[in-house]
Amino acid sequence: MLSELVCYIQIVSAPSVKLLLVEDSPTDAALLCEALSQKGLGGFDFTHAESWSEAATCLQKQRFDLMLLDLSLPDVTGRDTFLRARAAAPHLPIVVLTGMADEAVGLEAVRHGIQDYLIKGQAFGRQTARAIRYAIERKQAETALKQAEANVQRERDQLEVRVRERTAELSEANRALQGEMAQRQRAEEAHREVLRRLVAAEETERGRVSRELHDRLGQDLTALKLGLQIVRKQGASAPRLRESVSKLEDLADTLIRDVHRLAWELRPAALDDFGLELALRRYADEWAALSGVAVDFDSQGVTAQRLAREVETTLYRIAREALTNVFLHASAKRVSILLQRRTDHVSLIVEDDGRGFDAAAMLQAPASQGKLGLLVPYRENRAQDGWDILRG
Repeated sequence: MLSELVCYIQIVSAPSVKLLLVEDSPTDAALLCEALSQKGLGGFDFTHAESWSEAATCLQKQRFDLMLLDLSLPDVTGRDTFLRARAAAPHLPIVVLTGMADEAVGLEAVRHGIQDYLIKGQAFGRQTARAIRYAIERKQAETALKQAEANVQRERDQLEVRVRERTAELSEANRALQGEMAQRQRAEEAHREVLRRLVAAEETERGRVSRELHDRLGQDLTALKLGLQIVRKQGASAPRLRESVSKLEDLADTLIRDVHRLAWELRPAALDDFGLELALRRYADEWAALSGVAVDFDSQGVTAQRLAREVETTLYRIAREALTNVFLHASAKRVSILLQRRTDHVSLIVEDDGRGFDAAAMLQAPASQGKLGLLVPYRENRAQDGWDILRG
């Protein structure tokens, strides 16, 4: 038996294994010490305690890898022995070596984490060696598992730190991006505001020039025409003089019409005084009379409330440009104009029955042609409205 124990312990022992034997019987202790002290066993660091109080002192002073525990000690016996041992060393592998052949006590010991429960009559043989080997291997496995768990926890902590750092970097980048977007939005809004002011200033200047042409130059031309009529009636007796005065009257009529037309084109008074619908209707009638092309004009929801001044101006000039293109290029017989106002938008549709054009070809036309055509709205990647020129 003893030779078998020596053989098994020699195989599983390691230089760093420290054993605590808690045994009050000198004979049993000597026999086990002799087995564990044989030459070539790997150098077990063996400590012997004859009572639980002595064992408790050893546990406080040293670190052990395994405890061999007897349940019949001078200061404690039975189940209280392994309960105290487990409480004093909760993580230490414990193998009970006892002469108490009580199955209930053995089961309770195992339930409290005791690695093995051996009866002393069987203790000095293969079973004891196997129990010691398994206890040490289990301790090593538990240590390796704890080390692996510690490594995993360390890696998890490092990963969490990196995640927090990366999250902070992304948050900072996101804040910077939002700041840049807000700054760009403010710049674009400022740009649009400048454009609105430029358009408003242009329309104001157009209105001023229109009034100047109508009120001052138009009146002066009318006075000139009246003066020529007086000259012709009162003092123009020579035929050649009367002919010259008549020509001057005709020229004055032409100038008056041209001034009125130019004043209307610059800024129609009806647009400011009566709104978009009436101004468009009047222009459509004039355009139809000039071009000989019938115009059907219809409006819905526009008369109830005036639109913003810049919106009315923009729609009016779009309609004028569209009719000009129809007159120059479409060879149309009929034109339809539909002005509609909805809750959240206004639409202006100008249709004709003319020959049309190839929009794709116009988009691909080179800029060298030196022509400006339709302004077609498009949407950029940033979802901002812009303008592209169809060259035709």
